[in-house]
Amino acid sequence: MLVVTGFEPFSGVPSNPTMRILELLPDELDGIRIEKLILPVDTRAAPGLLERCWRSRPAALVHLGVAANRARLSLEARAENRLRFEVADNQGVRIDDAPIEVDGPPFVTTRLPIVAIGATLSRRGVAWERSESAGTFLCNQVMYQSLRALPPATPTGFIHVPPDEHLAEALGRPCEQPLADQVAGIVTALEWVTTTH
Repeated sequence: MLVVTGFEPFSGVPSNPTMRILELLPDELDGIRIEKLILPVDTRAAPGLLERCWRSRPAALVHLGVAANRARLSLEARAENRLRFEVADNQGVRIDDAPIEVDGPPFVTTRLPIVAIGATLSRRGVAWERSESAGTFLCNQVMYQSLRALPPATPTGFIHVPPDEHLAEALGRPCEQPLADQVAGIVTALEWVTTTH
């Protein structure tokens, strides 16, 4: 089983493209079932939901989140042991500056083959970038916690997507990467995960 997660809408993001991406992903890829999970934008509740996922020992776990200020898919190289919320989560919690794990390492690195994924995206004409920062909000939190919770052999990582047509319209700006291209890029990433595991 391959697990792919997205997030619900939150402050400043009235329409989250990760929810639509999950709807458009296939239910199976290379004979591996894809389980799709929408995470709450809730710093306290998200880990509890993920814990059930971690205990199921998935073959791979790929988190998706939206970055409203980016123009293309961003393959995240690492997560930081830090929470600093610029906006409150959906329960009104706002963390000024705190570690995710008090005694955890300052950074953890992705276990997705982002160089190979990026090369394939380029060949297929899907714009992408490598990112060294998953931010300090829920996206960074779930990436850090999943990398810490799952065995080192389990491909695990995070991909940020830019606003799609719906979110770009809501934000009053042009869409720089349509939803169809985003879906194609995520499928490409999942193909790499299924063929290398």
